[in-house]
Amino acid sequence: MKNKKVVLDRYPEALPVADVMSVQEEEARVPGDGEIQVAVDYLSIDAWIGTTLSPGWLHTLIPEGATVPALGVGKVLASGSLDFQEGDAVFGPFAAQTVATVPAEGCSVVDTSIAGLSDYLGLLSVTTGLTALFGIRDIGQVKEGDTVVVSAAAGAVGSVAGQMARALGAGKVIGIAGGPEKCAFLTDELGFDAAIDYKSEDVEQRVGELAPEGVSVFFDNVGGEMLDAVLEHIQERARVVICGAISQYADNNDVYGPKRYLRLAERYARMEGYTAFHFADRYAEGMKDIAAWMGEGKLKMREQVEEGIESFPRALEMLFTGGNTGKLLVHTGS
Repeated sequence: MKNKKVVLDRYPEALPVADVMSVQEEEARVPGDGEIQVAVDYLSIDAWIGTTLSPGWLHTLIPEGATVPALGVGKVLASGSLDFQEGDAVFGPFAAQTVATVPAEGCSVVDTSIAGLSDYLGLLSVTTGLTALFGIRDIGQVKEGDTVVVSAAAGAVGSVAGQMARALGAGKVIGIAGGPEKCAFLTDELGFDAAIDYKSEDVEQRVGELAPEGVSVFFDNVGGEMLDAVLEHIQERARVVICGAISQYADNNDVYGPKRYLRLAERYARMEGYTAFHFADRYAEGMKDIAAWMGEGKLKMREQVEEGIESFPRALEMLFTGGNTGKLLVHTGS
């Protein structure tokens, strides 16, 4: 059986660059004891992948020549583990390839009677749904009547975070996104109260106009100048949630902090960063809460699916250049 995999040929000078990766073919390896072989159906395109391709970032740097990491879902083809059987639908760190032979530990069987297979990379995934949940509910502590602003709001995590804020009782939800189509997606499809187009509008001015009473919670995926723009309008006791800083991932690791951080002191506010992995002991609880909201029709996820494993490098580049709306996936065609 053949496996097609995406390999990092060389480290990029800027993140990410599709032409530093290539697709190679090899014989799929038969699983040994404690391993499973999986026909990978969908791969999740996430910002953390880019941070493994450059030295000095949060995630472990992969060596040149290695398969690019990614989370995926698929079906078990063969099993060397008593915990998995042929035909099981599974989620795991399968990497960017069509047939993965990996340790069974770290993988999990998913229930496709509850949700579709791809939902386990979206609303029910660690990198999307659970990341949004723990940021909005546990770090942001959104409560009834809050004014919530979300940056990169048309992306996977941001679009879910805004909907969760509404489900928790927020009085006003404002999204920041790039372009009129993405802004319309937020207001017309997801029910945000307003959207700011950072490509054509002054973010700082528009936040002041849309939230004259101030911002209670800012869920930030972007960092940089956008973080400063919203900090100018935070309320007293506001909560600023640092989920990511995608505006700076490509700047040779030269990440800088907000210039207006003293607004936190002036307004007795707080800023707190996190990753979903800090809540690993609560994944099961979080998935139940998300599934309940899904059942009530309170959460939607638009999927943007790129076809074929060959599309993986381009899809990763698309994520960093703002070319996607909702959850970006690669359907491997395996």
